[in-house]
Amino acid sequence: METKNTSLDRRLVAGLLLILAGGLLLLDTLGMISFDLRHYLISWKTLLIFIGIITLSNQEKRTTGIILIGLGVMFWLPELIDYRIRLSTIFWPAILIGIGLLIITRRGHKTPEGAEKTFNAFRGSDNATESAQEFVEDTAIFGGGNTKFTSTNFRGGKLTAIFGGSDLNMMNTVPSQEGCVIDVLVIFGGNNLIIPDDWQVKSEIVSIFGGFSDKRMLPVKTNAEKLVVIKGLVLFGGVELKSY
Repeated sequence: METKNTSLDRRLVAGLLLILAGGLLLLDTLGMISFDLRHYLISWKTLLIFIGIITLSNQEKRTTGIILIGLGVMFWLPELIDYRIRLSTIFWPAILIGIGLLIITRRGHKTPEGAEKTFNAFRGSDNATESAQEFVEDTAIFGGGNTKFTSTNFRGGKLTAIFGGSDLNMMNTVPSQEGCVIDVLVIFGGNNLIIPDDWQVKSEIVSIFGGFSDKRMLPVKTNAEKLVVIKGLVLFGGVELKSY
């Protein structure tokens, strides 16, 4: 299975942004900038914009980058146009709009290579019953639960947790050698994935005020033939890997 590696691009963008920020701060220190640059540059609102720009370097996550940049600009807008408004007044509307855009754009994401047949079948083709055993889809919004999934040819799936979370037990599951990709969207929530110790897991998750952790029992003896790629967005939440 081939996965596109864009780490170098992200590092380049991050490096250029740091150089730009350092140069602007140096000009401000030397008194060559007439306005209070530090007020605008050293701010969580600007950090959102910077993270969004870095995220744009990954083609599959450009929508996330655009939304982060939009949120940062929106939070700055009242001050830039000299219109005073409380942050608490626009915070939740902005978050809800951002979450809604993420959910809508997530539906149109390209299916990972090697799992396209499964995704199409799961959505209503003649082989939907067979594919349902190869593909998992779990959505937890303001709630959650425990789910067991068993498959001898697991191709991947989509996990969504918004203000909620779920435990997904896949101890009796075998990843497909054709490719296995799990796409996660976690916002103010979390997912616990209970998987065997021998799975080789590659994380391509973008974490913003969140995280991804592998808490399987050590030492983890991975099998190269059981490669699983976990990608997606974690915002104010987390994804944990566990085993028994």
